[in-house]
Amino acid sequence: MLVAFGFYLALGDPTDPFDLVTGAVSALVVGAVLGRIAFERTPSVATAGAFGRALVFLPVLLAAVVRANLSLVRVVLDPDLPIDPAVVRVPAPQSAFGRALLANSITLTPGTVTVDVADGELVVHALTAASRADLLEGSLARWVAYVTGEPLPAPDAETAVEGRTEGSV
Repeated sequence: MLVAFGFYLALGDPTDPFDLVTGAVSALVVGAVLGRIAFERTPSVATAGAFGRALVFLPVLLAAVVRANLSLVRVVLDPDLPIDPAVVRVPAPQSAFGRALLANSITLTPGTVTVDVADGELVVHALTAASRADLLEGSLARWVAYVTGEPLPAPDAETAVEGRTEGSV
């Protein structure tokens, strides 16, 4: 609750007593409603370690987003528009948090969008062959496994690629 109120103060710079009271009430409601969701178990030293690992993951994710942006700029500016859209299946982490973290990390990276989570896999649309190769290489999945402390999802012998039509957009 204190974090939510601090965030409200930092972003809103409220000076009016009404704003302070409504911010405090909002923080209490958010804390009461989401407290049980955010903390499925009691926070511990392991939780602090995961938080530290997540802080290490943030620059890695930012670098992946920047690289993908630059790659997509090259694709868009190329007169031939070299896109090769396809839907691929990527092994998903076991925990709900790990799946959400990986799915959102993939979606934040330009050129890829997580479409669905089905049968222990993420269904991802990749716009280019390069973005698909980066996805299948599994760097983000390894980092998510590092953050969550889970074992790496076992890749299939053949990763399914769906919806590709050669020569069409």
